[in-house]
Amino acid sequence: MGGGDKTRLPVDGASLLDRVLLALDPSAGVVVVGDERPTTRSVTWTREQPLHEGPAAAVAAGLTLVDAEVTVLLAADLPLLTASYVDRLVASTTDTAGAVPIDAEGMLQWLCSAWPSALLRSVDWAATSSMRHGLGRLPYQCVAGGGDTGAATPWLDCDTPEDLQQARERA
Repeated sequence: MGGGDKTRLPVDGASLLDRVLLALDPSAGVVVVGDERPTTRSVTWTREQPLHEGPAAAVAAGLTLVDAEVTVLLAADLPLLTASYVDRLVASTTDTAGAVPIDAEGMLQWLCSAWPSALLRSVDWAATSSMRHGLGRLPYQCVAGGGDTGAATPWLDCDTPEDLQQARERA
């Protein structure tokens, strides 16, 4: 994607990050791990250490600032995410298990999932090399189906110019 901050790229008039933020409950506290910038809503900013270490390090940094009973883990490049899908994930969690979308090919979507915060805190994130390694050992329920966006899945992330074009066509 050109090596820059792809979360600033626009889809239907809003940055990828702002589109994710719009899918969250307006009363929910939000922690964003990344470079601070203006956004459409108030958020708490933090950075992983060392910088650019990856999603597991980002969870470790962000989780220290979470005081909610349920934590929703989201990538910042999910432009088709909707509030109703986030609500569905949260409703699918239990006191002892997370909720993880599974796509048509059987791939778990760790960066579009919801978890009891206490369960996330049980992971030694400093010793965890990947999301799959950290979250895959925890109990979770698979959430099948794309929710309310028709053929487009709420967890469509924009990793390539083609993904971005697909999101722009479906937004």
